Amino acid sequence: MMTSWLASLNYVRNVAAHHARLFNRKLQNAPSRPKIGQIPLLNHLRSSEDAKKVYGTYNALAVIAFLLPSIDPITDWILRLTVLFREFPTSSALTIESLGAPRDWAALELW
Repeated sequence: MMTSWLASLNYVRNVAAHHARLFNRKLQNAPSRPKIGQIPLLNHLRSSEDAKKVYGTYNALAVIAFLLPSIDPITDWILRLTVLFREFPTSSALTIESLGAPRDWAALELW
């Protein structure tokens, strides 16, 4: 699973580093989703088999949110991302769900 996560995060990093669109991109290297109960904070990643929910950017962001506090316990990245999500302009064409995020993402313990 970690190999898959690192490949996915490397891909996300490269897209971001080259200033390419990441928002509702289908990830070529989607992170493996842990089995239910394996990592409770990420159980919600298994709630759908919809392609957007499997290959969407949200899964990589959730993996980052899970891993980052163990690397940098005082990081404010998760807070900054949730603020960005909450301030995202309302549009019928692009939504937070376009990333593959569940509708109730803000209520999840991960965030």
